[in-house]
Amino acid sequence: MASKLILHIGLQKSGTTFLQHMLQHNAEALADAGVRYPVPADWDRGRRTVANHEWSSYGLLGTEYPWVSERRAAEEAPAWESVREQVRESPGTVLLSAEAMSVVRGPAARRLLESLGVADTEIVVTARSLGRALPSLWQQHIRNGRSTTFGGYLTGLAAHRDKGPDHVENELDAHIWRAFTLSGLARRWTDAGASRVTVVTSPGRPPELLWRRFAEAAGVPGLAEIPTVQSEGARAHGGLTAPETLVIAGLNDAMREGSWSRRSADRVRQLATERFQTRERRGAKVVVPPEWRERVAGWSREDVAALPGTGAAVIGDLGDLAYDPGRDGASAPTPEEAAAAGAEAALAFAELHLRGGSSLRRGARKIRRRLP
Repeated sequence: MASKLILHIGLQKSGTTFLQHMLQHNAEALADAGVRYPVPADWDRGRRTVANHEWSSYGLLGTEYPWVSERRAAEEAPAWESVREQVRESPGTVLLSAEAMSVVRGPAARRLLESLGVADTEIVVTARSLGRALPSLWQQHIRNGRSTTFGGYLTGLAAHRDKGPDHVENELDAHIWRAFTLSGLARRWTDAGASRVTVVTSPGRPPELLWRRFAEAAGVPGLAEIPTVQSEGARAHGGLTAPETLVIAGLNDAMREGSWSRRSADRVRQLATERFQTRERRGAKVVVPPEWRERVAGWSREDVAALPGTGAAVIGDLGDLAYDPGRDGASAPTPEEAAAAGAEAALAFAELHLRGGSSLRRGARKIRRRLP
């Protein structure tokens, strides 16, 4: 049985993929330091670009995640048993990493810790400013096929938050605030039986600073000297700018009206997103809408002020978690920026169509040459 368990819960858009790639890439160096990062044998199935333990946890917690079906949970059950087995077989420290564990409710958190059964369990949370996280969350919402405006998205979040902490902790659909209300997250895992909770603040850049802070929290500061590497999937996880996000939202509307299949719609979004990543002048970044900035700043102040009272240790600067609305510029892209992004998406589809057509024409010529 492992003598210690470190459970890394990276909030969405806090550098989680970067850290997981570093852990996977440096698994041998971790092992030399007495820390095992189990890499699932089938980690590269589906769309995953890096090894982590999120899908494995579906096998235990299942529909506790709002997006996981009972069928999917049953499919992942063997993966969770594999993780448990590796924890039982490891004599030293085991480190697991799963972003989605930030959203589970208290009973599910306790069930997970009891399933692993390691007495000395530390939770390491990586987090960033709410004012920086919300634009990224809305982008992901759009990339998942929605077309809600940023203001509409924030209205939905506000409705959950305004119902109070009990609602956030118990209502399945309030999962965003279960993750991003840091004080609630820290208390939840402490109450579930964790020995310690440590919050690592994400500075955004440089990534080396986040890695050093994480290595310190994991108790292996020597890893901080390892050069950082970028994941091959980093481009796929790159953010969208404001005009690009609006183009994807418009595509989502059009494809929904046209009853496109999910698979085809996903492919269209992927093509456009990959094309956007190659642009030199991509337009303004997504920022909190002006009419929401003071309210988001108030949420941020509440959460940062409540964190010290949880007993969680903090590595980094609490200032990294603050949101200064004065630093955000204009929120609406110009018509020229939106037109340029739309043209880029159209070019991506045109090139795909032309390549496919050319291939068909070549095939037809080969067949004709073989005919008598």
